[in-house]
Amino acid sequence: MSDKREHSHHGEAGEHPLSVLLFSCMRTKRFRQVMLVGLGVLGLILIGLEALLAYKPIKDLTGLPGFYGVFGFLAFGLAVLSGWPLGKWLRRPADYYEKRSGEAGRDR
Repeated sequence: MSDKREHSHHGEAGEHPLSVLLFSCMRTKRFRQVMLVGLGVLGLILIGLEALLAYKPIKDLTGLPGFYGVFGFLAFGLAVLSGWPLGKWLRRPADYYEKRSGEAGRDR
């Protein structure tokens, strides 16, 4: 008897069946599109509600409805995206620790 399990078309190898049942709908392209549009619409609704219900005079840029939410999202996105080039710049080669460096005790 073979120990290899057949993969269902929804799950990955070794994935728990309950996980496949609960989260398989999240793997579709349609789900990503619906979530993106849904979160965008929710954000616009919340900014609109802030503009209507929490009226305050706009003295500067920070007084605009939704400013802190948009600024925080952009700042966080910039911090995350700046990690890729920084990681490539600081990353050591895969054989870094196998090379002889001339340090004391390494060449014996």
